[in-house]
Amino acid sequence: MQPQWIKTDHHKAVYEAYGYVPGATASGRFAFISGQLGVEEDGSVIDDPQMQIARAFANLGEIVKAIPASPRDVVDITTFHIGLREHYQIVSTEKKKFFGDWHPAWTAIGITELGIEGLILEIRAVVLLPPID
Repeated sequence: MQPQWIKTDHHKAVYEAYGYVPGATASGRFAFISGQLGVEEDGSVIDDPQMQIARAFANLGEIVKAIPASPRDVVDITTFHIGLREHYQIVSTEKKKFFGDWHPAWTAIGITELGIEGLILEIRAVVLLPPID
């Protein structure tokens, strides 16, 4: 089975600038979502930490919806942080807003830098899709 690339209009600028594909499905049961960032449609980084983190989760939501799936179908997330301890509470709050009472497996990793200057968070995810009949 060939992967199916998942793209949205919001990710067009980043795709064109970096060849970034925000998600792909494989093996019929899983969708793999590339690192979602707190960037605007034009690819510009949001300076305010809370707004940047909220936008990263909103961008994740756009890809999940495009699959099509829902946050309750997300079974695993990995978050990469610059200033993990500094922004942990904001990330936890935004994660709860996104997932509600759903709790996918979550690994949070502190790092020294991300690919674009000014970013503080990247979210990657795995979505479990319903069985194909």
